Amino acid sequence: MQAMAEGREAQQDKTMKRILLIINCTILAIGATGAPLMLRLYFTHGGHRIWLSGFLQVGGFPIMLLPLSISYIRRRRAAAAQTTKTKMVLMELPLFLCFAVIGLIIGANTVFYAYGSSRLPLISGEANQFESGEAAYYAVLVGTAMLFQAFLLGIVGVIFCASSLLSGVLIAVFLPMTEVLAIIFFKEKFHAEKGVALFLSLWGFISYFYGEIKQGKKMKKNLTAKSEIPLALPNPSP
Repeated sequence: MQAMAEGREAQQDKTMKRILLIINCTILAIGATGAPLMLRLYFTHGGHRIWLSGFLQVGGFPIMLLPLSISYIRRRRAAAAQTTKTKMVLMELPLFLCFAVIGLIIGANTVFYAYGSSRLPLISGEANQFESGEAAYYAVLVGTAMLFQAFLLGIVGVIFCASSLLSGVLIAVFLPMTEVLAIIFFKEKFHAEKGVALFLSLWGFISYFYGEIKQGKKMKKNLTAKSEIPLALPNPSP
């Protein structure tokens, strides 16, 4: 009975992990394709502030307080059942310093990324001169901040539920997808370079899952073979 209960619990954990992986992949897809398009919309419709657009890529961090609060509440409830104290912060000081350095690097990267996006064809002017109106200007700013946070949250979620390799493969796939969406929404031309990039990214995506399926079958075959090996019986004493 105990073995059956443990097997059922393991199956439930596996199912939950798959659901979380699908959710995080969806969040990553929305952020990875929507954030660059929103930033491009900002520059092509009148925006020109490099520092502001760079800040928007990390300035939506308060959104992260929602999943962090949910995680803390769940840990607190689990700790209350076991009469243990819940830590507000689980990160040790050396790890915190490492992430602080990484944060500075990401901050510099956002500025360079915004500068590169600003090299697209521009129209001068800001909120009161935005091509789609002042309300649309602020909507673009808020949407950009939210989509970049979705992008970062999706990356962390996919790494937690699967691997950093899958996260990198998905990002590589979504990059040319962004160009395809730009063709649809911004009426850009589909050049041969975009087609080649899309083909290569899809090829890598399919190859990854083919390798995962093949490796899974091999591991299952090895486990089955081990379970079928009969245990050696002790020799009877003369």
